[in-house]
Amino acid sequence: LMTLLRAKKLHCFMRIGNRILVLLNGTLSIESVTEKDAGDYLCVARNRIGDDLMLMKVSVTMKPAKIEHKQYIKKQVLYGNDLKVDCKASGSPLPEIFWSLPDGTMINSVLQADDSGSRSRRYIVFDNGTLYFNKIGIAEEGDYTCYAQNTLGKDEMKVHVTVVTAAPRIKQSYKTFTKVSVWEMAMFDCEAVGEPKPKILWLLPSRDLISASSDRYLLHVNGSLSISTVKVSDAGAYTCVARNPAGDDTKLYRLEIVSKPPIINGLYTNKTVIKETAVKHTKKQIECKAEGTPQPQIMWIMPDSIFLTAPYYGSRIVVHRNGTLEIRNVRASDTAEFICVARNDGGETVLVVQLEVTDMLRRPMFKNPFNEKIIARAGKTTILNCSADGNPPPEVVWLLPNGTRFSNRQRISKYQIGSNGTFIIYSPTREDAGKYRCAARNKVGYIEKLIVLDVGQKPVIITKPKGLVRSISGEALSLHCLSDGSPKPQIIWTVPSGYVMNRPQINGKYILLENGTLVVRETNIHDRGNYVCRSQNSAGEATITIPVIIIAYPPRITNGPPQSVHTRAGAPIQLNCMAIGIPKPEVTWELPNRSVLSTAGNARSTGSELLHPQGTLVIQSPKRSDSGTYRCIAKNHLGIDSRITLIQVI
Repeated sequence: LMTLLRAKKLHCFMRIGNRILVLLNGTLSIESVTEKDAGDYLCVARNRIGDDLMLMKVSVTMKPAKIEHKQYIKKQVLYGNDLKVDCKASGSPLPEIFWSLPDGTMINSVLQADDSGSRSRRYIVFDNGTLYFNKIGIAEEGDYTCYAQNTLGKDEMKVHVTVVTAAPRIKQSYKTFTKVSVWEMAMFDCEAVGEPKPKILWLLPSRDLISASSDRYLLHVNGSLSISTVKVSDAGAYTCVARNPAGDDTKLYRLEIVSKPPIINGLYTNKTVIKETAVKHTKKQIECKAEGTPQPQIMWIMPDSIFLTAPYYGSRIVVHRNGTLEIRNVRASDTAEFICVARNDGGETVLVVQLEVTDMLRRPMFKNPFNEKIIARAGKTTILNCSADGNPPPEVVWLLPNGTRFSNRQRISKYQIGSNGTFIIYSPTREDAGKYRCAARNKVGYIEKLIVLDVGQKPVIITKPKGLVRSISGEALSLHCLSDGSPKPQIIWTVPSGYVMNRPQINGKYILLENGTLVVRETNIHDRGNYVCRSQNSAGEATITIPVIIIAYPPRITNGPPQSVHTRAGAPIQLNCMAIGIPKPEVTWELPNRSVLSTAGNARSTGSELLHPQGTLVIQSPKRSDSGTYRCIAKNHLGIDSRITLIQVI
């Protein structure tokens, strides 16, 4: 079988190019048909006997390129995200897709952008015409045009791409004020969000810009700034700047440097002058212990303006590392002023020591040699005086109530020994009470004395009234004022009349008991008013005021007998006489024969009359002789009320 194609002879199983193929059954296959493939095709079938021919005319249907769903597209892409834009086209022959980038570069699936090697390839055009770009930035913003083209025509579609950014925002959850000590490390947190991720810059108080780490400034990945070994000059305002193409955000931080000026030997003064004595040919040590932040540098100024910085080691003069000046083999010429200067970034403190050299040795002697008893107030600094003289100056040692020995070489936050041997107790409590012994010792002798310390506690009144106290006139009134304190508080009462009772006693109607309770006997309306109890001792006082009201009403008969009663002899008669009043009134009946019956006890009877405690008079078996006037009387110390009834027995 043979096939002719435009004067070309094709045999079975032959392939011409990549598109034309003659199959085993004689079929001619043409792939990717174009307009050039149109024309006459002659199929020849041949054997030994003869040939047979068949002519076929092929026409190719063609359409110009057309982009489907074409429209002007506005596309927004977040900064750093990927861009993907579709451009699907149809036509015959199949159109070729090109993309025009914002900078004018033309690319397609074969010719990709950024192929020059100057930067990595980031644009890709797929065979279906889709444009893809990873991690888009501000530079990729603009108009993108898709072109579809074949031999019959060209179509295009525009896409405007906007890169969306977010302005920086510094998180506000961090503190903006930092206080650190000299030589420590300071750190400011400054974390920011935004698109694209903001770059963090720092402005120092000097207005210098820090954008990268240096020897003292470390800029962390999250934007934090740390400053190592801070100095006093580092104090001030620091500004964090977060910046990206969408804008800036700033945050102000303040750094305060804590520096404590030097303190020499625990004395909070800029300049201290003390006197010291030394014995000739002995060794003398003068302490100059300095504390502060940062640690102070110590220097001694010797006579003749000689400056010695600690530490210094000479043949006769030594300045120890802790600041102590040591003079060996003291001479008479050492009678002079020695000045210790302690300096740090916080300031300068000076100790002036006036040294006197003497030949005479004296055993220690207390300025006040007698034993003492001291009452201190809780929480108030107390000084126990144990000043001693001697030559050489004696060392003072204290023996505490718990048996602990304490000298000026020790440092406890609560206790301190002053330069003159005094013992200082800061914020004493009841636990600090007890016997303190101080001892003074030098080369010549030893002495000691006793100081008994009692830590007073301010009085506290335990019993406090809940409000107004009411008492019934004529009854006794007890007002309590129980208190606690050390030493035992004294109770002082002031009554409304101004009368003062300051010790347990009985005075008229007032009784002051040992426990502080005040008893007012047989109260009346004149006893009303404010009663003031004051509990006081050497540590302070406490006061309460108790308002008292006295309740009293004169008698009033509320249920009395009728004005007249007529009855037959032998018929019982009941005469009511109920009265109210404060104090409770006493009810009595006056009979026609002038005799009197009283309710001041149980029911009473006289003859046929019976008087009940509530005031009711019962005549059990009246006779004509019982006729007459009966009078009911209600009485207390405030007044009288009465009712009269006339009884006629027939």
